[in-house]
Parts: sequence; structure tokens; C-alpha cells
Amino acid sequence: MRKVIWLTGISGSGKTTLGRLVYEKFKSLCKRVEFLDGDIVRDFFENDLGYSRRERILNVKRIAFAAMLLAKNDVTVIVANIAPYYEVRDFIRKNIPNYIQVYIKASLDSVRKRDVKGLYGNATNNMVGIDDAYDIPRNPDITVDTDRESVEESLNKILEHLLVTETANAKNS
Repeated sequence: MRKVIWLTGISGSGKTTLGRLVYEKFKSLCKRVEFLDGDIVRDFFENDLGYSRRERILNVKRIAFAAMLLAKNDVTVIVANIAPYYEVRDFIRKNIPNYIQVYIKASLDSVRKRDVKGLYGNATNNMVGIDDAYDIPRNPDITVDTDRESVEESLNKILEHLLVTETANAKNS
């Protein structure tokens, strides 16, 4: 079974950017890897779920199920998805072996300034981090701070942790 590396954080924190870079790095090493982006999964299902707490949890569980199936079939999975609540991240950790949680830390002020998707200027209601809670991860495996670190520094921190984990697992096998 391969890993499921889940990048969580508020919108605009850098999940997709870092997720794609981790994906590209793994791909260049000829590893079996897939990238699941929460926005793309939502679009695939024709945005059939809204943004209530219940619907957000259902969407995350869809992504978790796909990630688990891929990992069971020897594919490393990189997921970029907010997964905003403790309960849904606890569900993922409980149900997916080799789950690695990466917290992409960023302040609301900084994501509003970079707002690459135009989400914060158009926010009307139920926006995670504004109207809807984002539960700060209690015990992430990796934390990167995109307010203080460059993209390269954050990427290297993630890759270094994954390498150390991989090395430790190989020694224990």
C-alpha cells in the first residue's frame, strides 16, 4: 500500500500549488502517483453538493474513498483539499493506512491578498475561514507556513519529511 498525502488548509493557502509540485517530483522519480484536487473532484460530480457542513463532509469522504482505493492499488496519492473539520480528518486518519496530513498554514489576511481564484472578493456566505469554521489540525504530520516560507522552502520541507518517513519505514521492514 502506498501513502495518501493530504494537504489541508484554507482556500488560497497553497494546497494545489504545493500538491502539484509534490506530484511532479514523485512522477519524475517514476513513482506511481496521482493528484486529486478538491475543486476538480467537485467539478467532476457537477457540483452536486453544496457547501453546508454535511455536504462538505460528504465531498471529503468521496475524495478519501478514491484516495484509499488508489493507495490500495500501489499508487501514492497527493490530495489537495480543505477538509475543514476535525471529524472528517479523524475519519480519514482512521480509515486510510499510511495517511500523512500536511497542514498548509496561512493567515486569512495573506490569502485575501493573494486570492488567485477571486474567492474572497466574491465571498457571500459559508466561506471556510470566514463564515464556516476551519479547525486548525491538532497533530499534523507536517506543517508548512506559506506566509513565512517560499514555495521552494515549503516544498523542500514536505519532501524532506516524506524522505525521512520513507527511510525509517524501509529500516523497520
